[in-house]
Parts: sequence; structure tokens; C-alpha cells
Amino acid sequence: MYNPPVRQHFQQPPTQQPPQPQQPPQMIKSLYQSQPINEPPPPYYPSPPTYQDSTSKPKPLPQIPLGPPGTSNINGNGYHPTMVGGGGGGGAVASIGANTSSASLQAQIVTKEVKLCNNNKDREMYDNLAELYSIIKVTEHLEKAYIRDSVLPKDYTTACSKLIAQFKSSQTLVKDLTPNVSNFMREYNLDCKAAYDRLVNKGYPSTLEHSVNTDSNDSMTAKNVAETVQHFITTMDSVRLKFVAVDNIHPLLSDLLESLNRNTWLSNFDGKEKIMNWMTTLNKMKASEELDEDQTRQLLFDLDSSYNAFYKAIKH
Repeated sequence: MYNPPVRQHFQQPPTQQPPQPQQPPQMIKSLYQSQPINEPPPPYYPSPPTYQDSTSKPKPLPQIPLGPPGTSNINGNGYHPTMVGGGGGGGAVASIGANTSSASLQAQIVTKEVKLCNNNKDREMYDNLAELYSIIKVTEHLEKAYIRDSVLPKDYTTACSKLIAQFKSSQTLVKDLTPNVSNFMREYNLDCKAAYDRLVNKGYPSTLEHSVNTDSNDSMTAKNVAETVQHFITTMDSVRLKFVAVDNIHPLLSDLLESLNRNTWLSNFDGKEKIMNWMTTLNKMKASEELDEDQTRQLLFDLDSSYNAFYKAIKH
């Protein structure tokens, strides 16, 4: 009996789909945007690949020697000589040493003393200039204090007369260096207009220009008159004896003008104006200079006429 062969049915193996490429971030972003607005997209954090090497360990940096430059195993630059130009971290260590040496050099430069003068002659010159500078500054402050009524007229007159005398003496010491006071003030940025007017132009305190004494009793008036007569006689005798140098005649005229100013009852006195003009003339001259024959004769004439006018004013 013939048995026909049985047909076997074999199941066909499934076909393998080719691997889909990974979608780039731009496509993922478009997918995120297609979702509803009320649902925020999930966070996407692309992590970079990490590499771990258990065998490699960080090498410790070479130790920087401590201590000031010049110690053992350290050269003058402040770092070890074997670390310069070496491999690894040698270059960084050298730069650190260079920065340390530059900082120490800057500290030495800052703390170094700068000498203003090299000998005693230069030191004396700078001291004289400093004294002239201080006299001008103090006079400026004194004038401003008197204007603000921060000093009494009596104290102002005494201090100002002293500063004027010191200014004359200081000018004698620095006449070779600074013959012109205005150039000296311009060179050292001295903006002292009141001091320049008081010391250079006028040469007498401001209280001598205007009467500030208010005493009116008979005893004080008699005292002021007697002192004024005494100063008149002393000044005229000095001129007659030819003591007409600036440093001799200027203090006498200053005392005479101050005594005239104390006589508050004396108003519109022409002799006071003449004495003030002579003081201004003497103030523009050097202390060692003397009045010539014509100036001496004119000064004596003005003093004599002022004394006669004062004597007539007493009688009236």
C-alpha cells in the first residue's frame, strides 16, 4: 500500500527589521513640542561620556620651599633651581617664585628711604624754604581767623606783627633762591592771597588800618596820647641820626601807626595815611637796603608835619 508523503509546513522565520537610528536632539525637541501645552515636557539632560581610569592618579605638586630668598637650597629669586624649566608642574612653580620675588622687590622699593639732601648746605636750604612756606600759610590762616572774628584784635595785632618780622628775616635767608615771593608761591601752589597782600603789599596788621579800640575813658586816652608822642619823637630822632635801614625804620613806623590807631578820638588824620604809605614803600624793599638822601629828607618832613598836626588835634 502506497503511502504518499506528508507535506510538512514550516513556519517562516520573522524578518529582522534594520536598527532604527537614534533620533537627534532636534527631532526629540520637535516631539516635545507636539505634546499638549499643559503638560511640561520631561527634562532632557544629555550627559557627556565619562571616562574613568582607575590606574591614573593625580600626581602631587612639588613642594615650594619656604623662607626668604637666599636661604639653603633656594637661589636669589626665591625658588628651587631644580624646578625651573622642568617637566610637569615645574613651570608653574617657577612663575610662583618669580611673583614672590617681584613682590618682595616692590616692598623693598616702597620702604626705601628717599633722601631730600646729601649735605648740610642743602638741608639748610630746604629748611629755610620750609620756614618761608610755613610763615605764608600761617599768615593766611590768621587773616581768615580775624575776618571770622575767631581771634581778638589785640592777639591778632601781636601775632601778625611777629609774622611780618619773621617774613622779612626769612626773605633775607632765601633771597638768592627765591628773589620774588610771587614766583615762590606759584612754584609751590600757594593760593594765599590774603597773606600775600598782608606780607608783601602792606606790611602791617589790619588793625592799624581801622580803629578797633573802644576805650573812651580819660586815663586811657591820656595814655594813648603820651605813647603816640613818644613814638613820634623816637622815629624822628632815628631818621635824623641816619638810621634809615629798612630793618631799623620799619619797626618804629609800625609802633607809631599802632599807637595812632589806639586814639579813637582822632578822625580824618592825614598823618596816618602818610605813615601807611611809607610802610608800604619800605615793605617792598629788602631788609638790608637803606633810604637814599631824598627819601630820608621826605620821610623826616612827613613825620614832622604829622607830629604838628597831631599836637594841634590834642589842643582842640
